[in-house]
Amino acid sequence: MSFSEFVVLLLIYSGLLIFFLVPFSKQEQSKDRYQGQISFSSIFKENLVKMIFHKKAVLALVLFVFVLISIHAGFEGAEWHYNAHSGYPPISNKLPALYSMGSIVIYTGVLLLSLGYMRTLQSMKSVK
Repeated sequence: MSFSEFVVLLLIYSGLLIFFLVPFSKQEQSKDRYQGQISFSSIFKENLVKMIFHKKAVLALVLFVFVLISIHAGFEGAEWHYNAHSGYPPISNKLPALYSMGSIVIYTGVLLLSLGYMRTLQSMKSVK
């Protein structure tokens, strides 16, 4: 896969994940809720909980699992095809598959934390 194809797939994945993780505006709480707790960490934790535990987040989880299964199936199929048709000694694609799946897990975690950080900054800005 070329670099441009990888970037396009990453942009589509990021856009869908952001859409699924950001709650609708009608589910937002009022500004009065944050008057008693102004600490950054408590608002950050509350925003992460709001992002993870709402209805659309189930679709984000489905997307995440689908991507991991697709990566595993792609590497597994390539390994089987090479071993079945090449005539060379068998190879194993388990390590590159684990690297790819691990990088997706890390990227998703960083994206989730950055979304929570941005929402926390927005919440704290609107309170002041």
